[in-house]
Amino acid sequence: MLLIVNPAAGGGRVGRQWPRLERRLRAIGLDAPVARTRAPGHATELAAEALAAGHEVVVAVGGDGTIYETLQGLHRTGRGALGILPLGTGNDAARTLGLPLGLEDAAGVLLAGERRRVDLIRAGDRVVLNAIGIGLLGSINVNSTEIKWVRGMGAYLAAGVATLFNYRCPEIELTNGSFRYAGPMTILALQNGATTGGGFRLCPAARPDDGALDATLVVETGVAQRLGALTDCLRGTLGRRPFTRELRFERLDLRCGDRLPCHWDGNPDWIEPPGVVFEVLPSALEVVVAAAV
Repeated sequence: MLLIVNPAAGGGRVGRQWPRLERRLRAIGLDAPVARTRAPGHATELAAEALAAGHEVVVAVGGDGTIYETLQGLHRTGRGALGILPLGTGNDAARTLGLPLGLEDAAGVLLAGERRRVDLIRAGDRVVLNAIGIGLLGSINVNSTEIKWVRGMGAYLAAGVATLFNYRCPEIELTNGSFRYAGPMTILALQNGATTGGGFRLCPAARPDDGALDATLVVETGVAQRLGALTDCLRGTLGRRPFTRELRFERLDLRCGDRLPCHWDGNPDWIEPPGVVFEVLPSALEVVVAAAV
């Protein structure tokens, strides 16, 4: 087992507190070697190196972004199991897998838990464990990286308020078998788990091991509609809105004429024209989870 520690996770909290956190882990018997990330994308390289060195379990120590990067290394190598110590801001991937969020409890899962296979979302040449957000959700993540006076969830919330008012809906085309939509889009959330953004339930029916993916499409909206939809996102009732469509699929084609802001499990990025294909990869990842009672 190797721990990949992201010092920047949790707004830099993991790096500041790691000596104390490491002592707590050792006190309960989790005394594994540690590799620290030095830059974005480094966790992917470290995960591949860990598997080549003979480690069977690679543990992402941080938030959803750290998990995403670690996952790329495991998937490209084609073996190994993912463990998680959820020390980030949102920790939605841990929620999806039913993992405890407390340090000692999460470490206990790594020591005595069991392995379970879950699905992945494939988007082009990358894979995602929990959630992809496109449009408004992507803009919030991209914009939050430009806010320097606050970090973590504070930056996300500050970017969210500004983006709600300034966002302009791009034109997209979605196809999935008999379904087709062409028009403006506020949000496209594609999920393997129920929550994103630290607990927003955009796809409440999503499950990580059912061989299918869920999506919520929000078509063109104004500011008032977006503000009203926030409560629905928390309650898991966004799909009841007349400007919203819920989808369940194994493959979904997205086409666009302009680049679209997005996030891959919280990592901000862009989807370039002409678009991307999303597919479910059933039972593609082995993860360490709490033992069944």
